Amino acid sequence: MKKMFAVVVLMFMVFSTFAKKDVNAWKREQSMSDQYRVFKENLNFWNGSYFMKEDQLDDLYDALTDTIDVLNKSVEQRNAQIGNLNNEMSSKDEQMNTLQQELDESLKLQNSIVFLGMKINKSAYSVTMYILIAGVLLLAGFVFLLYKRSLVVTSRTKKDYNELKEEYEVHKKNALDRYTKINMELHQTRLELKKGSIKS
Repeated sequence: MKKMFAVVVLMFMVFSTFAKKDVNAWKREQSMSDQYRVFKENLNFWNGSYFMKEDQLDDLYDALTDTIDVLNKSVEQRNAQIGNLNNEMSSKDEQMNTLQQELDESLKLQNSIVFLGMKINKSAYSVTMYILIAGVLLLAGFVFLLYKRSLVVTSRTKKDYNELKEEYEVHKKNALDRYTKINMELHQTRLELKKGSIKS
């Protein structure tokens, strides 16, 4: 009688366990881990083994393959997006390189000046102009020194000329005075000679 009662109680527990479990409860879960947990909780368990119907296993397999397909599609979409982004990045890199070249060319044009039909860097042009200006200033200084020296030589020569001219004028005057004196003496001598010849 006790054995019979134990079997009845055991059967009642088994049936009550079967009645409480909802084998389709996992389908209401969103994440795969929650689906598996609920699926496992609602399996019939007896003496260390799970009891499962074939359609339950098929449903779980379908759910798993659907989830994997969705994940694969998501991965493909992500890979396509990554490919598109890589293409966009390559395009942007090319645009950036083109813009960098244009910027370098613009900076080169901005930093250069056209002189006699040649493009010359502004800094090189400035250095060349400074050297030319310094050369012109040095040449002007040299010419000024030559002029000053010439002016000194000219003034000294003019002074010497004036002194020589004064000496010459004095010498000319003295010579003229001597000549006049000699002529007067000669004239007087002739007069005296004439007078002497008339008396004799």
